[in-house]
Amino acid sequence: MSAQRWNTAELLDLEFFLHQDEGEDMERLATRDRAICLTLPAAVSEQPDVLLRSWLASRRAAETTALPGALWQELFVLFFGAAALAGLSSGAGLAFSLLAYSGAQPVNVAAYFAIFVLLQLSLILLLTASIFCSNLKGISILESSLLYRLTGRLFFWLLERCTTAGRRATSRISAETRMNWAAHANSFKSLRQRHGLLFLRPFFLLAQLFGISFNIGVLAATLLKVIGSDLAFGWQTTLQIDAAAVHALVAAISLPWSWLPNCIPSLAQIEGSRLILKNGIYHLANQNLTSWWPFLCLSVLSYGLLPRLALFFVGILRQRKELAQFDMQQGRFRQILHRMRTPLVSTAARTEERRSLSEEKKSTTVKPPNDEQLVSADRKLPPVIALIPDELATVLPFAAVAEQLRCRAGQQLLQIVPFWTLDRSEEEELVALKTAMIAQDCADVVIIHEAWQPPVQELLTWLGLLRRTIGPQAMISIALIGRPAADSLITPAQSEHLRIWRQKIATISDSGLHVIELVK
Repeated sequence: MSAQRWNTAELLDLEFFLHQDEGEDMERLATRDRAICLTLPAAVSEQPDVLLRSWLASRRAAETTALPGALWQELFVLFFGAAALAGLSSGAGLAFSLLAYSGAQPVNVAAYFAIFVLLQLSLILLLTASIFCSNLKGISILESSLLYRLTGRLFFWLLERCTTAGRRATSRISAETRMNWAAHANSFKSLRQRHGLLFLRPFFLLAQLFGISFNIGVLAATLLKVIGSDLAFGWQTTLQIDAAAVHALVAAISLPWSWLPNCIPSLAQIEGSRLILKNGIYHLANQNLTSWWPFLCLSVLSYGLLPRLALFFVGILRQRKELAQFDMQQGRFRQILHRMRTPLVSTAARTEERRSLSEEKKSTTVKPPNDEQLVSADRKLPPVIALIPDELATVLPFAAVAEQLRCRAGQQLLQIVPFWTLDRSEEEELVALKTAMIAQDCADVVIIHEAWQPPVQELLTWLGLLRRTIGPQAMISIALIGRPAADSLITPAQSEHLRIWRQKIATISDSGLHVIELVK
């Protein structure tokens, strides 16, 4: 398989399945994802992007209900079709009404130019100025524009309603399943926050498509009227402006197509098409009255249609570029890759005798797990640094923690960094962690914590500070242990404690943060 560019629908489905996996048993997820990986060619596992796409394809194939990605595509086809139709009909309708000519009063060139050229050009210049000002502030016009944000919210509201209705219609199911789907729909809010521009730019393209269709409708209506009827164009003004000044202005406007023959009214034609109310139009020559339509059509083309086309294709190129550069090494995505690449270690294959507390403290080496799959995989485990509360860091044996992390999470423990110490502030501890991660080329962090201690607000605030310190790409695992026993410090956590922790951690809305059991 060759690497392909991700699209918005795939990202929606990817985030949907990630949200669906939240709170699920880690062993079940590891078994499922490892099974997906084993069905793929060996070369695929070396390409993160292709491996992640294969995982998504497998999850899509197993899903029986409508997915948000497919609904996104269907709704956008509908929106784009409606925008194109609305633009064509409004442009053509307005042009036909303005070009109505009964033989008594010629079409006003100034009115046509003001409505179909000057107004559009003003909007484009306003958009350009807004983009420039937004760039000076360091934000995108798509994020600062009220119109795009409101349109985006409306679209996501429709998407949520459609996905919820689709799930209910296809499942005919328990209330619990419907509640789970409602929770998935609520994840769209955090999705917009993480991938804001990728999901806002389509609405920018939608606006440009309306403008393109509007200009095409104007041009089509104008050409149809020119071909199918005898139109006359003229200009008039109360101001004391002579034809030479108008000719100079027309020549300046016509610079983009000045090389085309017979597309700019001459000075004589401009003089011959000036309307004076008391004189009427019967003395004006027909060749002068018809000399304006090429200028008007080319003005709409040059200052209306082409800028809209340019903005549309620039938007497409920017979207394709951002999708091509989309970082699939973020923590929440590397969770999937990690589970797919890590061989399964069966704890049922052997009976593990618990060692005494004194034996754990004396242990300095890590025994490799007795698992043939792990040996045959011949893959270096991803490194991780462990954060352990100060009171536990002094008693938990490094070797025991390292072995459990290797068996349960498929990670290689490099270093233990204590936190909540008495001699350093939280900021100093996190700076030390960041320094250790850079020095050891380690991207991920695991936090060892006792599950029986509830996740208080102080801890949640500290987790936010940790995320800001190590960046959005790092995967943060909270590995929970139970109360220490007489013969072992590392014991399984109670299921009720795990449930409380997972519910509380879910309120942080950090998809790169998850809770696991250190001991099963």
